Parts: sequence; structure tokens; C-alpha cells
Amino acid sequence: MWWSDRSFKLIRGGIMICLTLTLAGCMRPLYGSVNGESVKTTLSSIEVKPIPDVAGHYLREELLFNLNGGAVPEEKPSNYSLSVALAESSQSVAIDSTGNGADAASVSITARYTLTDMGGKTLHQGTSVASGSVDRLSQRFAAVRAFREAKIRIAKSLAGQIETDLAAYFASRAN
Repeated sequence: MWWSDRSFKLIRGGIMICLTLTLAGCMRPLYGSVNGESVKTTLSSIEVKPIPDVAGHYLREELLFNLNGGAVPEEKPSNYSLSVALAESSQSVAIDSTGNGADAASVSITARYTLTDMGGKTLHQGTSVASGSVDRLSQRFAAVRAFREAKIRIAKSLAGQIETDLAAYFASRAN
């Protein structure tokens, strides 16, 4: 009886080792280099077009920061251009029981982006959505600032989503 348990464990362990070694060659880092050029280098060659509105400003700044690896973008010729269009919406999610209006709101921003080469040919399109909650306050300045802070948080989230999508696009294109 003990022999069958032991042999079962050895066989199971051998199968696990074989599977691990077999699948180990299937993985490669997203930002690793392929054919001598890394995805990070390609991402840093993207020009991000200006985006209107407050959320657009913060989204563009976060994209520039993320795509350049946290460094200040260098003055160099761009190989690609990224255009982003934003659509914002907000809705009340909690109503004050005393009848003074909404207590909280949900802000949602949809970013539709297009990556083109410098010749104007569309290479990749995508859509990202992010949302955040905000407390509606009775003081006007505090309420405006709360909405601005929510848009900044959402812009950071959108920038991360767009960067990851573009990195996946360039990594899959290199294969």
C-alpha cells in the first residue's frame, strides 16, 4: 500500500516537472527585447498629441511619463503618433436623505485612441474605460476640487491601460 502512494507521488512529481520545463519556453517578458529592439524603446518613440480638457491634460502627461519610462521625453524624431479622444460622464449614486441633493457621484471617462505611423496609416485602435467616485460637498471650491482629483485618478488609470495595450500590440507585432 505504501509503495503505490509513493510511486503515485513520484509519477505526479515527474509529470509536474516535465510540464514546467515544457511550458517555460512559452513565456517571454512583455517589455523584453525582440530582434534587438525592446518594446520600451518603441513606446518611447510615440508622439502623444495634445488632448483637450483637464482630464485630457493629465492623461497626456501620464502617458508621456509612462511611455518614456518615467524620464523626460527626449527631443528625437517620433516613429508613431497617438491620438486620444475622451468622453466624460457623471451620475449620482447616493442621494441625501434630508433632501439636500446628491451626496456622491460616479465619474466615468472613456478614452478612444488611435496609433498611427508617421505616414498616417492606422496601426492600432483601442478603447479604455475608467471610473472613480467623488463626494459632492456643499462648499463650491471643495466640490470642484473633488471632481478634479477624481479626474486625475481616472487619467492615471487610463494611462496605465493604454500603455499596457500598446505594449501588448508592439510585443505581438514583433513575433
